[in-house]
Amino acid sequence: MSSERRFRAEDASGIAAGDASARPGSRLHPFSVSDVNGASDAVLKEAIGAVWVRGEVSRFLAHGSGHWYFTIKDAQAAVSCAMFRSRNQSVRPHPRDGEEFLLLAAPGVYSPQGRYQLIVQAMERAGEGAHALALERLKKKLAAEGLFDAARKKDLPRVPAQIGIVTSLDGAALRDVVRVLRRRFAGVRVLIAATPVQGSDAARRIASAVTDLDGRRLDVLMLVRGGGAREDLAAFDAEGVVRAIAAAETPVVTGIGHEIDVTLADLAADLRAPTPSAAAEVVIRERSEMLERLRDLQRLLHRAMRLQMKQHRLRLLEARRAEGLRSFPSEVERKIQHLADLERRIETAWQRRLETARTKLRSLSERLSPARRQARLADRRRELAQCRTRLEAHAMQMLSKSRRRLAAAAAGLDALSPLAVLERGYALAHRESREGPLIVDARTVKRGERIFLRFARGEIVARAETVSRPSES
Repeated sequence: MSSERRFRAEDASGIAAGDASARPGSRLHPFSVSDVNGASDAVLKEAIGAVWVRGEVSRFLAHGSGHWYFTIKDAQAAVSCAMFRSRNQSVRPHPRDGEEFLLLAAPGVYSPQGRYQLIVQAMERAGEGAHALALERLKKKLAAEGLFDAARKKDLPRVPAQIGIVTSLDGAALRDVVRVLRRRFAGVRVLIAATPVQGSDAARRIASAVTDLDGRRLDVLMLVRGGGAREDLAAFDAEGVVRAIAAAETPVVTGIGHEIDVTLADLAADLRAPTPSAAAEVVIRERSEMLERLRDLQRLLHRAMRLQMKQHRLRLLEARRAEGLRSFPSEVERKIQHLADLERRIETAWQRRLETARTKLRSLSERLSPARRQARLADRRRELAQCRTRLEAHAMQMLSKSRRRLAAAAAGLDALSPLAVLERGYALAHRESREGPLIVDARTVKRGERIFLRFARGEIVARAETVSRPSES
C-alpha cells in the first residue's frame, strides 16, 4: 500500500472519501506512533536499502557494549549513525573525529524514539579504496603471469648451512630472527643484507638485495620485517620486489609484519611465515615432529569447519526461502537496536546513581566527627553495595525480559513457516516431479502415474496403483 493511499486527506467534515470506517489511518482507525515509525523504517529500507555514503566523522563514541555511535556529515548536512559490535571488529584503528570515511549503510528509523539514522554495515577510510583497487589489479596481473602459482614454489632444505637475511639493521625483526636461529642451530652461517624496509627507496633496494643474495649460492633466503601499520608495508607490495622473489633460484621465506598482514611478496615467496620469529622457526625446524602433527590437525580442523559452515549456509538459504521468515532479519535488527539502547541507558543510569552515592558519601564523611567517622563510613559502604546489587539485579531482569521477548518473537515467526506443517506429519504431493503441479484432487491422477511426495525430511517418488474417487452426492 503506497503512502498516498494510506494517508489520504480527509474532507472538511473529518470523513475521508470512500469507506473511511475500514481504512487504516482514517479518523476512526488512526495509526499508532509505533505503526508510523515502523512503516517509515520499512519504506526507507525497501526504497533505498544499503548504499555507500561519504562524509566526515564527528562525535564518535565507542560504547562499553562494543557498539559505535557517531555522526557523518558534509558541508550541508549531517546524520546519526550506529555500527554494531558484530560489524565493527575489522575496522582498525578506531575512527577519530575529523576523519573522512566511506560507509556502506542502510537508512532506517529507530522506532522507540522515532529517530532517523544510518545502520552502518562496513566502513573504510577515504582513499583506501583506490589504493586497494590498484593493489588488487597488480595482484591479478602478477597472478596471471604465474608468479604466485604453487607449482613453481621450491622446497626448503631440512638443515640449511647458509642463510641470507634481507632486513633493516635497526629493527627488532633482525634480533628476533638471530635469537631463534642461534637457539635452534648455533652453527648456521648468516649473511645479512641491510636495507630500509619502508620509504620511497625501500622497494628498489629490497629487490636489489634479494637479487644479490640469490647469486651467492645460499641455502635459504629470508625477507623479514617487524609489524607496523598496513601502509608501512607498501614496499613489500611493489612489483619489483615480487619479480625479484619469483626469479630467485634460492628458496625464499618471508616473515613480514603480523599474522594478519599478507603482502604480494608473501604470495610470491616459496613459504610465508606470520612473523619474523616464525620465519626463523620454519627455516630451522625442530627435531620433534610435534609441530608438523599440529599443522596437520589444524588443516583437518579447518576442513571440517568449512564443511560444517557450508552445511549451515545451505540450511540458512533454505530457511530464507520460507515465506514466514522473510521479515525475520528486520525483526532481529530492531531487537538488537532496542537491546543496545537498553544497555546504554542502564549503564548511564548505573553510573549516575553510583556517582550520586559517592557524592553523598563524601559529604557525610566531611560532616562526621573523627570518633564516629569509621562507623558511619562502613554503613555508607554497605548501602552502596546494596544499591549496586539491586541495580545489577534490575539490569539483569530487564535484559532477561528483552531476551524472552526476542525468543518469543522468533518462535512465533517459526510457527508461521510452511515447513512447520510438514513437521506435523503432512506431505506435499506433486505430479511427475518436485517442480510439477500440486495434486489436490485424486480424480486428476491416473493409475500408474508417477507421483513426487515431499516430507519434512526427505522425498519419495511413487506411482499410483489405485485411485479412490469420492462418491457422487
